[in-house]
Amino acid sequence: MAKYLHVTRQMLLLQLQYKSFFVASLVSMLVKILVSLFVWKTIFASQSEVNGYSLATFTTYILFANLLNNLNSFGIGRDLAKSIARGDITGELLYPYSPITALFFQDFGMKIIEAGKFILVLLVVPIVNPDFYLPDVKTWGIFLVTSLLGMFMVQLMDLGFGLLSFYTVNTWGLFILREGIFNLSAGVLLPLSFYPAPIAKILSFLPYSFAVNFPINILLGKEVDTSLFWVQLIWLPLLAGIMYVLWQKARKRLVIFGG
Repeated sequence: MAKYLHVTRQMLLLQLQYKSFFVASLVSMLVKILVSLFVWKTIFASQSEVNGYSLATFTTYILFANLLNNLNSFGIGRDLAKSIARGDITGELLYPYSPITALFFQDFGMKIIEAGKFILVLLVVPIVNPDFYLPDVKTWGIFLVTSLLGMFMVQLMDLGFGLLSFYTVNTWGLFILREGIFNLSAGVLLPLSFYPAPIAKILSFLPYSFAVNFPINILLGKEVDTSLFWVQLIWLPLLAGIMYVLWQKARKRLVIFGG
């Protein structure tokens, strides 16, 4: 375990080393959130509620949708794809640790940085827009648990996209596809309740919805289908099993360029 925690520490140090990039990405996140809030504030100026959301609850949705979107960025799959494309994976397979587990801990370091940025943004946004919804302690706890489970599901899905690099020479297209699917089905752009009912119902049972839409609806005290808790728990071992099988098969197929 110590060697994997060292990977997390090294990622933290690496990210903090580039201070200008940290500040630029922090400002970018803040501007993106503020622009979204100002747009929706204009919409709510003419009506007190939009599709079951008040200005306070929608402000909270926008804030945490951006947080969970950044926390679920495709770091683990992208890093694996780069390692495969460069041929580095062959050397990593010889090391006395699992390269896949190391990627998970490396991604954990990135998530700590993103959470830190969000805390800084959270100190500014209420000053600009005081309309904000805060739940009770119990709701916060359920939100954190479901969010963590959702993040692990996304990591497993991204691992699958990364493993596809064993079968293609174009990894860039894979992650453009992944980003589009995630933004559409996770509820990053809009809550799934804004979609047509049949589409929203289907998307709510798919893995990505458990990373953003599902936990935020819990945070906001929305009525959620209790069966979704069990669906999330079913997805986790199922995805883990699928990725384990894919990893065992993919590592036997190496196509290396430039080595």
